[in-house]
Amino acid sequence: MEIIQLINITNEELNNIERLIKWALKELGILDTDVIIYITDDHNRVREALGIEKTTHEEWPIKYMNVEDMNIISIVPDRLMQLSDETRNIMILREVALMRVMSDPTLISIWNAPPNVNDPIIHRVSLALLRRVVDLIIAQSSSLIQHLIAAFNKDELRNILLTCQSTIDCAITALALDVPLSIELSGNMGLGRALWGEVTKNVNNDFLRKYDDFRDFVRNNFNAENTYNYLLMLFRKTPS
Repeated sequence: MEIIQLINITNEELNNIERLIKWALKELGILDTDVIIYITDDHNRVREALGIEKTTHEEWPIKYMNVEDMNIISIVPDRLMQLSDETRNIMILREVALMRVMSDPTLISIWNAPPNVNDPIIHRVSLALLRRVVDLIIAQSSSLIQHLIAAFNKDELRNILLTCQSTIDCAITALALDVPLSIELSGNMGLGRALWGEVTKNVNNDFLRKYDDFRDFVRNNFNAENTYNYLLMLFRKTPS
């Protein structure tokens, strides 16, 4: 693992960051030999150094980038280390898990949008499924699943289920937040269903009934094209 500092930080800060990244790599079974860590105050400085396009949207303090088959992790130390332990740990785990998700053809086939479908909706579905695959990787580890559960925001997902209408937009938003579904997909149905039960307790509306149907379908037909087609059918939108 190589560390490149675009800004200077203390040895203690550097050691803490190195320890956390090595922990995540080891726990997820990823070799650190091809990983480059950039220490920066802005992810766009890393993109500039690598000669890739900058972004304008707000980003997490840790960002995975794949550039010409190089695994790059860009870290903004001040912002990362200000987070709570559970938030920081799951954020690091998710970005490191992307290394596996982006390099495994089987995993890519799950979340990647089929090139023959020209509809912005399927790209949103793809991003939601990417989140579910990343969390699935973490949930498969008995030593890491507690980090996933600790960081899961039940209230955020519950609020979507309580306030949303039965629309495609709401279904995709819920899917992107549905950590219990990833746990179910990992094979731990009991825990996943228990968490889902906590989220949906005393919720009884048309959107939940449809979304419950939808997530059952996604669990049993876990790929972007099937998810997209069922989403359009269930929430009544004619494919373009």
